Amino acid sequence: MEALDRAMQLANLRHELEEHTFYYEATAREKEVSLGETARLAECKRRMIEDVVKVAPLAAHIVRGSRIAYAGSNDEYSREGPVTCFRVHEILRKTRRHPEALILLNGTAIAREELLAMYRMLTPNTNLEPLSRFTLYTLPRILLVGLVSGIVAGAWMGRQHSPEVWMDFPAALMGGGLAAAAMSLLGQLALSRNMAKSAPWNVALYNDVNLLQYQRDPSLLYLGRLEFMELNHFMKGGLKGRRYHERARAIETGAYLEVLRHRRERLLARAGRG
Repeated sequence: MEALDRAMQLANLRHELEEHTFYYEATAREKEVSLGETARLAECKRRMIEDVVKVAPLAAHIVRGSRIAYAGSNDEYSREGPVTCFRVHEILRKTRRHPEALILLNGTAIAREELLAMYRMLTPNTNLEPLSRFTLYTLPRILLVGLVSGIVAGAWMGRQHSPEVWMDFPAALMGGGLAAAAMSLLGQLALSRNMAKSAPWNVALYNDVNLLQYQRDPSLLYLGRLEFMELNHFMKGGLKGRRYHERARAIETGAYLEVLRHRRERLLARAGRG
């Protein structure tokens, strides 16, 4: 009977991860514990992650130290290395136009679709589905729309001149630029994440902090609170900003713990002054 209850508990946890992700489940638990209750939060997260690795394959790979590789990447970071949420995010992002890409997990090929399903159990707001080659929002098609719109706008405005001219070049440049900008914006809205929710690369780093710390020393899991994490603003570096890769490497090596300690102390000191 006890074994059946345990199986039901794990099945429910898997369903919760599929519906809400590890990130939301972990941060929900953090909200129930004050900043000063370090041991309580560490134990709460330890028990949770202990169960998560049993039902979430990607979490298990991270904790076990598995390795992943994508030879088609020009970026050294995402070409090969330990399995982390951030590295998986980078590989999935770089293969959106190549769903047939060869991705190796511990030396064995894994389908991109399967890897994405595993990743979605941990990270929300991903929007990393493969891009159709027929999508409108590619650079050549955006430029084509801009060119055609510019010609039409320039010719139409030229007819308004007295005497009439065949092309109003300033109007053509403005019309083409506005059309291309509109296409780019629509592409971002259609193909990118929900900008109103947490950025998936920030979430991926949060997940890595907690899953790797569980592997190293679960008693320090209290340092992996969302409040202590740095959050890169898209306009101040974006996904291609060097700080993301620096942070990802520091998290992998364990060096990032000092940053978390410092930010925790600063936050506690600020709360004490308040």
